[in-house]
Amino acid sequence: GVALAENRRREEGEQEEEDTGGNMQNLLSGVTKPAPEPEPTGWYSDLVKMYKEGKFKTYARWGGVANTFLMVVLTCLVGLSLGLVGALVSIFLGILIGILELPFCCTCFQWCQVVQKWFVIFEVYWLRGLLYIIIGLSLGITFSQAGNVLCLVYAITNILDGLCYVIAHIRGETHTAADNSAAGLGVNTTKLKTQMAVSAMGIV
Repeated sequence: GVALAENRRREEGEQEEEDTGGNMQNLLSGVTKPAPEPEPTGWYSDLVKMYKEGKFKTYARWGGVANTFLMVVLTCLVGLSLGLVGALVSIFLGILIGILELPFCCTCFQWCQVVQKWFVIFEVYWLRGLLYIIIGLSLGITFSQAGNVLCLVYAITNILDGLCYVIAHIRGETHTAADNSAAGLGVNTTKLKTQMAVSAMGIV
């Protein structure tokens, strides 16, 4: 009888331990994990994401193309009436930037090809960035001396573009042969040609 009573107490103790363990598991499983924090948004987070993805080279190239368009086309449309000296300086520098950023557009002009040979040194991105910063500062000086508010706008955009090139160099991004074509701007030229061919066939 004593042995049966001890066995019974032992079984009851084991059952209590199992119940306690089961309750603890249920309690722990009932605890929900905290929701992940939302990713930050805004201009700063975009810069951080851009830095991590290593796209400064592409963004800098597009910045140079945008500066070319603004400094030549916009100045011809609007800037001439805001100050002749500032407009002429902007157009001249815009053409030089265009030769540097869009070399594949200059194959038809002999003088462009001559200038491009002198621009080979700026395939080193920190030097190109330094050039654009100097261009931006010169446009700022032009604005202070000759007016034309567009010079001030171009000064800011060129300095920002120059900083992008410097950061690209720091990240190890370099100039490649593809940068001498539209593919260097991140444009899928094969897909673009296919779309143009399809459009042409549709017109015909």
